[in-house]
Amino acid sequence: MRSALLVAALVVVTALSAFFDAKGFVYAAQAWRSGSLVTSTALLSLINFVGGVTLYIGSIGFQQSLGVQSAAVQSIFWFAMTVLGVAIMDGTIAQWSMAQRVVGVGVTIGIGWLLVSAAH
Repeated sequence: MRSALLVAALVVVTALSAFFDAKGFVYAAQAWRSGSLVTSTALLSLINFVGGVTLYIGSIGFQQSLGVQSAAVQSIFWFAMTVLGVAIMDGTIAQWSMAQRVVGVGVTIGIGWLLVSAAH
């Protein structure tokens, strides 16, 4: 039961971290217009990154409680969620081909397996 709660907390905190980081990436992509920095958009990017990394640091505690000690495995879980978040937020996921979607699902399953297997 405790492990299930830790996993649920990990998924929620990592999803929130990925959400804020994905917003940071989307704002960063919009921070330059016609060769000029748009300060307000750049600041929105920075604020979202600060929120995302703060939550990411919290997610590490849950991962370590589950036995995941590898920084590589810890970060790959966040990375997959962040990439998915960017693809959803900027609308590109709707343009993915069926092959890309199948590969995306396979990669997600593989990352999940790495996370679980690294904990044992």
